[in-house]
Amino acid sequence: MLISYIIVSFNSRPYLPDCLDSIMADAPADAEIIVIDNASHDGVCDLLGQQYPSVRLIKNDRNVGHCPATNQGFRAARGHFIMLLDADTKLEPETTSTLLDFLERHPQVKAVAPRMLNPDSTIQETARNFPSIINALWGRQTLLARLFPNNRFTTAYLARENLAQSEPFPVDWVSAACMVFPRSTVDEVGEWDEGYGGYWVDADWCKRIQNGGGPIYCIPEARVWHFEQNRPGRKRSLSRIRLFNQGAHRFFTKHHTWGPWDPRALAAGGLLSLRTIIQATQNLFASEDKKPNET
Repeated sequence: MLISYIIVSFNSRPYLPDCLDSIMADAPADAEIIVIDNASHDGVCDLLGQQYPSVRLIKNDRNVGHCPATNQGFRAARGHFIMLLDADTKLEPETTSTLLDFLERHPQVKAVAPRMLNPDSTIQETARNFPSIINALWGRQTLLARLFPNNRFTTAYLARENLAQSEPFPVDWVSAACMVFPRSTVDEVGEWDEGYGGYWVDADWCKRIQNGGGPIYCIPEARVWHFEQNRPGRKRSLSRIRLFNQGAHRFFTKHHTWGPWDPRALAAGGLLSLRTIIQATQNLFASEDKKPNET
């Protein structure tokens, strides 16, 4: 089998049909689609059974979390390549073939990602450099970055020098909203760290890939729409905000300190706690999160 598509679903009914339709229109004949559902209660599993019988559905009887569900998908996948997708994505035509062609021509590359697009057709800055402690205040989601969008800290972190690139380029890490890699990458690097609540685990996994010497590339010719539910300016649950910043702290502590009592880890924890408070306050004034084509 050439490729396995893996999607973790939790109450994804508003998004998943568009995602699956785009996969089916793009997938090679020798492919499988796996959906791991974390005990959704919006009828999405019934929808899959009725309208997408070819999809391999793994139903969890409780919400085990995004990372454990992704690892379930890794274990179930039979493809030589794996594409991870968020349920709120939509592939442009020939995305799969473009990404697989690059991997087949460059066997030393351990993972690739497409150019991700926002609903308004702007580039979603998901091919980035690894963050430093300063990005606790100057990250993509922060108030300071929104007030001063062209500051040098955020610009460096988001690798904005690559936004105009049309040719494939190496990058520190890419979002798992859409990521493609050979099965051998999982075998070499290991599964996802289930200590993450979901956010930042892709940065962690890419860091582990890079530590092993494997390059990661963004392929701008391939394009995927991402109706990101955690995008800046949208109302988010407090649990999303908390998990996002806890993930950032786990990433920094794991890869840049000697442990949780390292002064650098404590400093990062303080900055991220401040960011959590600021984001929770901002959230009071944010607009409700709807699918972009909803009115």
